[in-house]
Amino acid sequence: MARLLFIVSRTKPGTYTYLKLVNESGDIEVVFDRREVDRRQIQQRAMPERRNGERRRRNVMTDLAKCGWALVHR
Repeated sequence: MARLLFIVSRTKPGTYTYLKLVNESGDIEVVFDRREVDRRQIQQRAMPERRNGERRRRNVMTDLAKCGWALVHR
């Protein structure tokens, strides 16, 4: 399994294609950002969180907005 993950913004399909071609060896996994919008938009009471903490190690939204891609260690 790849130890590095490139997340590419949906607005940069050329970057995604380029990274997939350059990384034929499979050392790095390249994926499109699947998130479209924040899912909790309805102003209703949310269920209490079952997990103890945040699963994501860092917020990549600033990198995706600024550069069009983000690199994450798994």
